[in-house]
Amino acid sequence: MSGMLSAAADWFQSVDDFPWLDIPYCILMAVFLREHKGSIKFAVNHPIASLVILLLYVQANVICVHLLLGLPLVACLHNAWDSLTAVICWWGVFFCPGDLFFKAVQIKPIQLAIRIICEARHARLVMHSCQEGNQLFPQHATIIVLCGVVDGSAVRLMMSLDRKIRGDSACESDGDNELNQVTEVTKASLVLGLFNAVILLGKIPLSPAEGVFIGALFMIALLMNNILLGRHDPFIPIQGAFWKVVCSKHQKVE
Repeated sequence: MSGMLSAAADWFQSVDDFPWLDIPYCILMAVFLREHKGSIKFAVNHPIASLVILLLYVQANVICVHLLLGLPLVACLHNAWDSLTAVICWWGVFFCPGDLFFKAVQIKPIQLAIRIICEARHARLVMHSCQEGNQLFPQHATIIVLCGVVDGSAVRLMMSLDRKIRGDSACESDGDNELNQVTEVTKASLVLGLFNAVILLGKIPLSPAEGVFIGALFMIALLMNNILLGRHDPFIPIQGAFWKVVCSKHQKVE
């Protein structure tokens, strides 16, 4: 069993980020941006601002983690292919003649494949950020976990800046501040961060590559849970029980 896990982990590690993981992610982020109310009108009237928002989404994890660790923010521009891919996907989703590109990526099997790939990419990048934190602050569990959480929730954190850029074009339905209303992706990233910290601290006999593969399976399982069972946040029962024990004296104030 461990041999199969190791072989699968090595195979996944051998898959290059570009183009296999980065292109689907850029497509997903462009579609996510387009689904905001008034996004098409905003892109037509303010194309540069719309493109900048997408680039912030695509590079959100690097920006947020480097800000946390005090590393150069311009590192997000080290790979020109990522930025070029984001520009092409933005044009395809918003301005492709006949809306052909957007209609194509909305086909259910293609949409599912893109989302599965992006969940696997999510697990890989969370581990990468945890390793980065461990490299700068060796054996510091809190920083390792925090790097994982910030990386995984970076897009949601970036939405606050997105709304500032769009100003009056933004609406309340675009999402709450992530710190006010923690979403499933941040909770899942916390789980991944804790799991990765245990691996990097040597508490369980797994390699980082194996941790990434298990994390990818975890994220894909959450996605399939949402699609097949329609349960958008399986952490709510655990969260409710936790707060009931910790804050049992006080009721939630409306």
